[in-house]
Amino acid sequence: MVTHRFGRRVLGVALLLWMSGCDKDEGPVCERLSPRLQRALEEAVLAEDLPGATASLRFQDCTWRGSAGVATVEPATGLKAEDRLRVGSITKSFVSVVALQLQAEGTLSLDAPLATWVPDFPRADRITVRQLLNHTSGAFNYTDSQAFLTQVESSPGKTWSAEELISVGAADSPSFEPGTRWEYSNTNYILLGRILESVTGMPLAQQLRTRILQPLHLDSTGLEGAEPLPPLTVRGHARDPRDGAWMDLTDFIHLSAAGAAGALNSSADDLSAFYQALFERSLLAPAQLAQMTDWVETPIPGMPGYGLGLVRAVTPVGPGHGHDGGIPGFSALAFYLPERKASLAVLTNREGADVSRITGRLLDVLATE
Repeated sequence: MVTHRFGRRVLGVALLLWMSGCDKDEGPVCERLSPRLQRALEEAVLAEDLPGATASLRFQDCTWRGSAGVATVEPATGLKAEDRLRVGSITKSFVSVVALQLQAEGTLSLDAPLATWVPDFPRADRITVRQLLNHTSGAFNYTDSQAFLTQVESSPGKTWSAEELISVGAADSPSFEPGTRWEYSNTNYILLGRILESVTGMPLAQQLRTRILQPLHLDSTGLEGAEPLPPLTVRGHARDPRDGAWMDLTDFIHLSAAGAAGALNSSADDLSAFYQALFERSLLAPAQLAQMTDWVETPIPGMPGYGLGLVRAVTPVGPGHGHDGGIPGFSALAFYLPERKASLAVLTNREGADVSRITGRLLDVLATE
């Protein structure tokens, strides 16, 4: 699956690597697959030149957890399966769930115009909440703006307001007339964050915690840059294109620059639990889940559909419903596999990693089960 990365892609390649254990909940499937899954993860870390990766494959009766590689390059510190990493645009699935819960409660209409809350945004009277959720709004992607990238590079660590990010997106909008085609844009979700806060009178981080994180006991997940969280012990990396050395990109941006579009950090286990709860438990009512999986066609090979904060991907074991994410120093992918009643999350601490190839190795193991 092609990833939609937050911000400027920083290229890089290679590292010294150690394997760090695997954990599993007892269960027949997990027992059988555990050695092969761990070996596949270790091989993927080597083959894809990653500092490290964590993974969680969750079935209805057991969960396999694995890790390989390092959390920090210097000094080399082993990566643990329970570690938190930044997960970028996987945040969008969580934000969409909040919007759909509000719709179910009668608080938010997905057909309401953006002008209700942000009247000055170009085409705000024609853009609906639903079009923001499924990327058919025509709002220009602020992370593709040269002005934004220049300021990020010149002012690392700058704290960004939603108003600033919306203004950057507005400056080059519309990319197309609302509803006429699909094009991924982080600006859509910054606007959604503003809408959700306006509708509820509550910060987005608090809504995520109250509606999703606490009910599901996702204790290793939070909206970085928007609430107090334990410091990350995993550093994000990329290869320096000049000499191939590892660069630490963890402090390249303040996570307020991602906000509702991509500021979540989490563990692989929390993400697999989230997507399982989304499809197998009552996180959303059936009517809202049906809307979330109402796919808009995309031009991206391997990702033929986009719903409401949700991707429909092609995998070796049937469709995968979830999201990918990238942010400086980190890459991630997580989805639910309806044909296997399983969910998989893979997190890495390398910018621009091809996470689909890593997940592919793990799914090849599952496919032979």
